[in-house]
Amino acid sequence: MKNQYLLFLLLLFVFACKSKNEKGIEDAELQLAIIDSIRVDYLGNLFLFDYNSDVGLYLGRWNSNDDYVLFDDLGTIHNKFKMPTEGPNAINWAMGIGFLDGKFTIMEQQKGLIQFSNDGEIENRISIPENYYFFNGLNFPAYKIGNSYAYSRPEREEIDWDDLIDLLEHNYKSPLIEVFDPVSVEVRNTMNFPKNTVYDKGLYFNLIPPTIIKSKDEWIVFFLAEMKYFVYQEREGEIEFVKEVNLNIEDAIPMPGVPMKDYHEWYEQKGNIIFGKVEKLYRRKNDVIVIYTKGVEEEISRNYDPENRTEWMDFIYNIPRYAAVFDNDHQLVQKDILLPKGLIWSSVVNNKGEILALKNQDYFEVEEDFVTFYKLNLASSN
Repeated sequence: MKNQYLLFLLLLFVFACKSKNEKGIEDAELQLAIIDSIRVDYLGNLFLFDYNSDVGLYLGRWNSNDDYVLFDDLGTIHNKFKMPTEGPNAINWAMGIGFLDGKFTIMEQQKGLIQFSNDGEIENRISIPENYYFFNGLNFPAYKIGNSYAYSRPEREEIDWDDLIDLLEHNYKSPLIEVFDPVSVEVRNTMNFPKNTVYDKGLYFNLIPPTIIKSKDEWIVFFLAEMKYFVYQEREGEIEFVKEVNLNIEDAIPMPGVPMKDYHEWYEQKGNIIFGKVEKLYRRKNDVIVIYTKGVEEEISRNYDPENRTEWMDFIYNIPRYAAVFDNDHQLVQKDILLPKGLIWSSVVNNKGEILALKNQDYFEVEEDFVTFYKLNLASSN
């Protein structure tokens, strides 16, 4: 059954995947093809957070019951555990989740970096200076810069929750990374917010949550309201801006903003607009792959009721997703590569350059007592 379904997706993809390269030529030169799959005997949905290339283990979590699962390419579950919720070791809020120095690590909202064994036992705590609050979501716990720890910059000033205008304006122009030196026990900021973005307009574009990716000495960030990404280079402990890479998707619907004073009304005014956005970015050895949507015209989206979950999710699942491929120097190779539906794209790419995507059982209207992850890679149709 699994092989038949895999063949079905491959055929569907080959016939559906027409795209345009930077010269506007209708072609199917490149496609993201399903090349393999992993079946994990787990009842529930597992959302992937990271991959440990040293031992070949994937880290997944089912949000409904907070199970953390470590499994390999054969689908064998090596460990499964829950974080403690009571007592002195209780984890109140696991923010960034991933591997750091080969260990499963989280950034806790109040307790700094916490590292676990593969059995879920706390092995190490890295306390960062107190009185901080992560206003944005985190896509990683921390990276290393030398012997220091670099993580998404938290807020360290007292927050007036009744009036967030000053905080939001500050958030749209402040450095993205805080660096903690465990020897001096001091923190500093680096990776300045890029210039000439929509966030310079004085409007509210919701929270930015920056997705930050480190590959050796190169850092990349993208934001919710921008159809582009930004490249930085690590030099002598600083993360310095290098270039902006625009996807140039002409038919994408831009994210709408509201006056900053009306930030609390964004969802009421603009929440029904399905705008285009970058959803995932994969930095591989010789290229960059960006997953994005173009959005949906409002006259179409208003025909669907968000209060009707079945109808709304069916609509969301059917929004087309595309890929753009850039070379090692961030020059466009091809864009508007249509992707197969029914996949939930993870942020994980393994050491073979394979991108992992979860089979969406809701989309296919099936209930299986196992989880399927598909491995995808670039292939040429010529």
